[in-house]
Amino acid sequence: MRETKATVAQRLAESHYAIEAGVSAIIQLVASPDREADPKEPIKLLEVNENTTEDGIHPLFFGPHPASGIFYPSVIIEVTPAEYERIQQSPALLPNGWRLDREFAKAAPAGQR
Repeated sequence: MRETKATVAQRLAESHYAIEAGVSAIIQLVASPDREADPKEPIKLLEVNENTTEDGIHPLFFGPHPASGIFYPSVIIEVTPAEYERIQQSPALLPNGWRLDREFAKAAPAGQR
């Protein structure tokens, strides 16, 4: 049985936190409920990364990768903390009618759990 989009999104966020030291927050972006119900609608993650450059909002699209347990397409948008503040103040800056949704918790470092 395939994992749900929510489960795959959680795993993607956890793995991105683990490999990207500068990521301080990962927020799921969502479209309209009708679009989100479509399995072809990608999982969308906004990653706040202090080590990235301020280049604006540039979605990176990835196809599904079933061998890795990623059964849905995905989109990653990496922004600086300052860009994230602007998005929070003006959500219309996000493309395709997407909006901010839940923030994924960052796991505590080993030894601090």
